[in-house]
Amino acid sequence: MFRRSLLALPTILAVPAFAQSSWRPNAPLRYVVPFPPGSGFDLVGRMVAEGAGPLLGQNIVVENRPGAGTLVAVQAVKTMPPDGQVIIMVANSFTVNPTLHQPKPYDAQADFDPLALLVETSHVLVCNPAVASNFQDFLAKAKAPGNGLSFGSNGQGTSQHMGLEQLKMLAGLNAVHVPYRGVPPMLTDLLAGRVDYTLGNLSDVLPAVRDGKLVALGIVASSRHRLLPDVPTMAELGYPQLVSDTWYGVVMPTGGRPEVKTTLTAALLDSLNRPAVKTRMTEIGLEVIAGGPDALAARIQRDTATYAEVVRVANLKPE
Repeated sequence: MFRRSLLALPTILAVPAFAQSSWRPNAPLRYVVPFPPGSGFDLVGRMVAEGAGPLLGQNIVVENRPGAGTLVAVQAVKTMPPDGQVIIMVANSFTVNPTLHQPKPYDAQADFDPLALLVETSHVLVCNPAVASNFQDFLAKAKAPGNGLSFGSNGQGTSQHMGLEQLKMLAGLNAVHVPYRGVPPMLTDLLAGRVDYTLGNLSDVLPAVRDGKLVALGIVASSRHRLLPDVPTMAELGYPQLVSDTWYGVVMPTGGRPEVKTTLTAALLDSLNRPAVKTRMTEIGLEVIAGGPDALAARIQRDTATYAEVVRVANLKPE
């Protein structure tokens, strides 16, 4: 449903921002998305690519390459020429994999140049209705001895996985991780009751919560969200230490010429700032950041340190 409505948005061009640029791509760009089609991640990528292509004078081909918590796609792009013809959309997992996997598969800060910090979204703790109808009932069931509960994530090393592992430690939950290759298959199993709960992107779980197909237990945010005003924050529920959110950014292999990076950043941000796109993203629970390279670099640095500690304390290993 979201795919059709989002791709139907009009393209609003901002040509003057590029009038003085000395670089243009010489062929269609590859915009690598390391998750399968159908997720909020994929939809944001396609919206941005749709608007940025005309600004650059080339088509932008969205290439979905899921696998290993984004590791497959990131490692592939790392080895490509830094000529601006290939860019990749990344999320929090981009900062997790260098610590989670050994030997270190890449350096998020040394091997890639940041281009744009696009959006962020809060995480909502949700469960299948058969598990619980409120947080206290969920907590009692999740701490009970026996086989325990299962929590699904959109891949090992993703921000959802890290948040779920941190919650497991903080609350002393009896639960096991079930990783998936992206949000759509994980949500399918959660709705069917094959896994019990998750920390989902607000934009991904909101429709199912509104339809009563999932129960929203708490939200990881500084205050209650305007789209779910009756759902308490995890701080209200006694877990202010929990850190879990999702951001989306775009990077390219390191070593690109300054004019290449500047042109790509301008195209991405101009596309993102189209009024219709900003309105639609807000409606589905995404907060538009529209930050440049410095903003994305700061987020990468912050999360590299945060998630390294979660991996260490939880003694996480690749699955």
